[in-house]
Amino acid sequence: MPQLKRVARLTAILLALASLASAKKQQAQQHAPLPAKVLESKTIYIQNDSGLADIADKAYTKLKAWGKYQSVEVKEKADLILVLAVTTEQTEGTRRKWVNLHNSQTGAWTNGTVPVATTETFKFSELKLIDPATGDLAWSDRLIWSRKRSATEVMIQSLRQRVEEQEKASR
Repeated sequence: MPQLKRVARLTAILLALASLASAKKQQAQQHAPLPAKVLESKTIYIQNDSGLADIADKAYTKLKAWGKYQSVEVKEKADLILVLAVTTEQTEGTRRKWVNLHNSQTGAWTNGTVPVATTETFKFSELKLIDPATGDLAWSDRLIWSRKRSATEVMIQSLRQRVEEQEKASR
């Protein structure tokens, strides 16, 4: 009988976890609708303002795998212009550093923390979709660089997900 109670408790826990997972899915982040230009466009021109060929290569590969937009070599033939850029930001602040200090007069050691000025530099990839007919910004995103993933690929995947969600909802 005690084993039946354990199984029942375990089943109840598993059901509760499944219910929480389902509730989290339903509370997924809502997105503002994308402009019609982003949804209706068929061709795209990649304008690499980043100065890094690898970023354009990753964008091209990801877009080609998606298949929604055909890449064109001339801006004038494009429905959308994909502008790729890289920016850096620096933040200044202080952090506490642990130190051991020796007093030569008394021979005593003391330890503690002292404030140390710091400067951190962060790199961001930026992606913008421009309507070439008007010059208007149709959509943009910005993501900090990570050693574990390509920010450009993540942003294009995010755009793809938003486009597909919006197309599915409009059916």
